[in-house]
Amino acid sequence: MLERENEWPIGDDGLPTREAARIILISPRRRVLLIQGHDFTKPEAKWWFTVGGGREPDEDARTAAVRECFEETGYTVAEEALIGPVIYRDSRFYFADRTRRQREHFFIAHVPEFPISRQNWTRDERDVLDCMRWFSMEELMELATAYRIYPRALPQLLPQWVTKGWDGTCVKIIEE
Repeated sequence: MLERENEWPIGDDGLPTREAARIILISPRRRVLLIQGHDFTKPEAKWWFTVGGGREPDEDARTAAVRECFEETGYTVAEEALIGPVIYRDSRFYFADRTRRQREHFFIAHVPEFPISRQNWTRDERDVLDCMRWFSMEELMELATAYRIYPRALPQLLPQWVTKGWDGTCVKIIEE
């Protein structure tokens, strides 16, 4: 069971549900920072995803994204540096012995390739997060052939944001 299961109140559909915020961190070298994680009930199942996590009560998505970035990486991003939201994702997935729903707003932030600190990780994060690393666009495409990446559309969306910038459209993704 998750230490912070109370972050997942039961939603209208009967599923543990939480609001979340994420940041797609892009470096000047056009690399993206991703986290590899696993389900502690199935350690062999691994996937990659962007920095971020659950929102605190009464916390807006931008504030949560900045807080989560610092907690997971040790790097501070200013709220005004966030671009977007570029994605709104409503996902249903199996994790920690049950099906869950998470509703996420994703932002972009252009940042230097900073050293990563795990100092502020919670016990839950230490139990399920394996590593973080920067990926080039080519490496991201290769990674997508071997692992699940969340959101699944990230390898297709990221090149356009890196080369042309964000066009102002918030992509809506439903993953069941």
